[in-house]
Amino acid sequence: MGGGGREHALAWKLAQSPSLTKLYAAPGNPGIAHHAELVPLNIADKGAVVAFCGRFAIDLVVIGPEQPLVDGLADALRNAGVAAFGPGATAAQLEGSKGFTKDLCAAHNIPTAGFERVTGAEAALAAVDRFGVPVVIKADGLAAGKGVVVAMTLAEAEAAARDVSGDAVVEEFLTGEEASLFVLTDGTTSRVLGSAQDHKRVDEGDTGPNTGGMGAYSPATVLTPELEAQAMRMIVEPTVRAMAEAGTPFIGVLYAGLMLTATGPQLIEYNARFGDPETQVLMPLIEGDLAAILYACSTGRLAEAEFAISNQAALTVVVAAEGYPGEPRKGGSITGIDGAEAVGAIVFQAGTRLRDGQLVANGGRVLAVTATGHDVAEASARAYAAVDKIDFADGFCRSDIGWREIERLNRDGP
Repeated sequence: MGGGGREHALAWKLAQSPSLTKLYAAPGNPGIAHHAELVPLNIADKGAVVAFCGRFAIDLVVIGPEQPLVDGLADALRNAGVAAFGPGATAAQLEGSKGFTKDLCAAHNIPTAGFERVTGAEAALAAVDRFGVPVVIKADGLAAGKGVVVAMTLAEAEAAARDVSGDAVVEEFLTGEEASLFVLTDGTTSRVLGSAQDHKRVDEGDTGPNTGGMGAYSPATVLTPELEAQAMRMIVEPTVRAMAEAGTPFIGVLYAGLMLTATGPQLIEYNARFGDPETQVLMPLIEGDLAAILYACSTGRLAEAEFAISNQAALTVVVAAEGYPGEPRKGGSITGIDGAEAVGAIVFQAGTRLRDGQLVANGGRVLAVTATGHDVAEASARAYAAVDKIDFADGFCRSDIGWREIERLNRDGP
């Protein structure tokens, strides 16, 4: 379910599964059409999705985006006897409500930034006054990865606070490096799928406005095996236990955004689904039958699933349309994907459509050009060589995806 770059990466990997007999995608995109039969389903219409699954004897539904999860699509499918990869509506509140997650952390001693839940601008301004700057202000609901203001000055903080119209969380600013940890869980068993680091800012050197993500790499070596084990023990596993004890087990992929502070990992936020563009670097590194893995996860048998993670690295460069993250320029012609893939990359399509048989841009983030290598530097070189093969006059990308990891490699060696 879904039609972006994340779903193209999932479809690409699912299509390689020996256990797969037939793959459908709704609504899909022109890239996904190479791997699945596209069906014109409205994924917001739970009844229509359930009816389709009954009509075509669907064994497993993989839900890509967050909104259908928060709206309860997984619940509707499970109630109809269809295995669904993704949490029910209550468990999806780990992403759908920042306040819900913060309250859970407080109740279960899960390390996270100090916070205050507020409603309205006046309460937000008062909280900013108490926290001081720098300070972080987050809208409580879904915000497509862009509902966060990290205010470094009092003027920025007060401006963000004045913009608060509903519920929000004001929290202390954490110092450290960010990393993302992806964990499969069937509600009881939890298994690490991989780590990644993405680049949210639109401009070089991680400057400029926040976006949904301009690129990513995996693994995030800054999340060492020791820190990963600590994050599992102190953050992820207590969360999974808490959700199960509440009678709302989390089933699917739990995506923990972590800040690696001087005192250890702290939770920044959870997502209740695979990330975008992180999925584009995770999928090439999974060794195993993804359909069988996700089915086992969805049916309480994750402990039995057989898979491994490659010791290679992967990096993806997002090619966006001019104007993004504001109003993107749509309709620009895209050619050269075959040439990019001929040099060893995978080009995942996100905001694209066909116009008279020609691929054109139809969104802000348009392509995710992905490559693997023995380390991030090699994956980067291959990905950018592929980007150079693409002809998209209205497109732009950052030239420094993976820069922190490449600096570490140059400084410390492999």
